[in-house]
Amino acid sequence: MQGWRKRMEDAHISDIGVGPNNQYHLFGVFDGHGGKEVSQFVKKHYTEEFLNLKSFKIGNIKSSLTESFLKIDELLVEPSGKAELKKYAKQSKEDDEKRNAKEKNKQMDLFKQLFDYKNQEDVDVAMMTGCTANVCCIDQAKRKIYFANSGDSRSVMCKKGIAYPMSVDHKPEMDIEKNRIYKADGWVSEGRVKGKKNLFILY
Repeated sequence: MQGWRKRMEDAHISDIGVGPNNQYHLFGVFDGHGGKEVSQFVKKHYTEEFLNLKSFKIGNIKSSLTESFLKIDELLVEPSGKAELKKYAKQSKEDDEKRNAKEKNKQMDLFKQLFDYKNQEDVDVAMMTGCTANVCCIDQAKRKIYFANSGDSRSVMCKKGIAYPMSVDHKPEMDIEKNRIYKADGWVSEGRVKGKKNLFILY
C-alpha cells in the first residue's frame, strides 16, 4: 500500500523535440515527498520555465538546468504559486478521502483535522511538502546529454551492459550537504533535515 501511495506522489515529463529546431529532448522525474502537490506543480511548469531562460536561449544548457531548479523554487513561494499548490492540496485531500472511505478511523480523522496541512486554509503548502528532481536534457544536434538532480533521485546510463552513475544523491549526512543545510539555518537529525525527510530537497 505504501509503495502504491508513493507512486501516486511522483510525476514526470517527457517532452520530445522542444526548443530551436526541435533539437532538444527533455525528460524529468519528480519524486513527491510528503504529498504530490509540488511534483504536480513542477510537472506543469518545468519545461516552459526551462525554455524561457536566457541561458537556454543562448545554448548554455548546463546553466539552464541549474537556473531552472532555482526558478521553480521562486515560483513555489509566489502568491500565484501558493494558490496553485493549495488547489493541488485540495484535490489531493479529496482523493485521499475517496480512497479511505471504506477504512474510516475516528482517531485518524481527528489527527488529520488537527495536523494535516491539507485541512488548513492558511498553510504554506510548499513548506510542508516537496519533491526531488532528476532531469535529463538531450541536445540532438550537438549529440550531448546533460543531467541535473536535486535530492535522492538517481540517473544511471547503461552502455554495453555496464551502468554508469550520472548523478550524485543529495543526502543530509554528506558533509557538503550538511554544511549547506546549516548555512541555511537548518539542522540534521537522524539523517533528516529538521527531522523531516521532505525538507532536504530544493523544491
